Amino acid sequence: MKRLLLCFCALTIAGVTVAQNRAVARGADPGELYVTGTWYMIYGPGGPPHYDSIQKALFRLTENGKKLTVQYAASYFYSNPETTVIPSNILADAKPGVVYMKADFSKNSYPYTMLWVSFDYGKYWTFREENIGGRSYHAANVEGVLYRGNYGEVSKSIDYGQHFILMKDISRIGKEAGLNDEEFFYVTGSDPYQYKFWHTNDLYLTCTEISIDSQFIFGSMGGISPDVYRGGLPGEVYIDSWFPDSDSNPNWTYKVSFSADTGQTFRHVYISEPYGSYAESFPAFMTDREPGVFYVIKCDGVEDFDPWGSHLRICVEHYTDYGETLAGIYCHDVTKDYVNDVGIAEMGEVDCVVVYPNPTGGILSVETHNYASLRNIEIFDIFGRNVLSVPVETHGRASLQQQQSTTIIDMSHLPSGMYFVRVATETGTVVRKVVKR
Repeated sequence: MKRLLLCFCALTIAGVTVAQNRAVARGADPGELYVTGTWYMIYGPGGPPHYDSIQKALFRLTENGKKLTVQYAASYFYSNPETTVIPSNILADAKPGVVYMKADFSKNSYPYTMLWVSFDYGKYWTFREENIGGRSYHAANVEGVLYRGNYGEVSKSIDYGQHFILMKDISRIGKEAGLNDEEFFYVTGSDPYQYKFWHTNDLYLTCTEISIDSQFIFGSMGGISPDVYRGGLPGEVYIDSWFPDSDSNPNWTYKVSFSADTGQTFRHVYISEPYGSYAESFPAFMTDREPGVFYVIKCDGVEDFDPWGSHLRICVEHYTDYGETLAGIYCHDVTKDYVNDVGIAEMGEVDCVVVYPNPTGGILSVETHNYASLRNIEIFDIFGRNVLSVPVETHGRASLQQQQSTTIIDMSHLPSGMYFVRVATETGTVVRKVVKR
């Protein structure tokens, strides 16, 4: 169902939260991400759960997650939130190097919201404003343009948040700013069969409403609600959501859906392994400015013993071709004494790997150049389980004149579904997604 109507009606639906509070932001340049989180923690003399130190940090990832730098850090315990930026909710401007930090804290028994801006990739910060109550901020795809949302109004800044001008009296602002100025996307609903996708291109003068099939959006898990993200081209949008496996199975599966026609039709581009409701961490999602590129970020705590505590491990899965290709996975152990460096490239790139036909009825051909460095081929299901290993030394057919090989793989015994084919060489690893019919 699709209809056009005034936006203030849509945004008054009960139980809907559309404020944007994210610990991940896309940068102004392709391949650039910002992540906030707990860098490391040190236990007190009494041990857990008491800490002597909790250090929050802003991390900048470049080259699609391959390189990580610690841009800024502050103590969570000993810093005054009114005078010190505590890394929390991050936004990035369309201008390189400009990022915003939104902080929520309490003062005099009232909630407060504070906004800071940095013009040097998050190293130094300038105070912008403080407000009583909750506020949401949204960085537009225009240099220096920032929107502020509040119950009853939307204000706009064209000078990096230094001044805001009231634009409209409406109930709330959307979740994600689009590619065009005054364009927003958002989802509403509180039931898996009542979710709707909304789009405005004129700052809520009119809105398009589209019902979403329950296979693409279900609901909240552990307080994590469905979210929406713009793509790299006009009309492109992604939605992530959690889905329960079954009534008898307490696990949940994280899925990302993609639309190239502003929400008219969706398809899945990412499906995770099952997660328990009480898992220590859950994946985060973010799109790139380059079309077809997105990231799945997974953060975990790693225990330390000298001193006793823990530090953060950040892994970035880099997808291209709208989820068809897992181009690389880069993991960073951000220890207390971390030195900015290139991350551990768990998957890199291989020159010219072709997997065909896709979809396949059972027989799959893997063609790769630079045959001399080819090591092995493995196939994984969507849960990360190795279901087939192919020793290329005995199964490959090489043409040394062309430095090329073709390996034939029989997948006919595997169930129908989605699989990942990992081709490893001495110079790196590439993963291709295939569908078995």
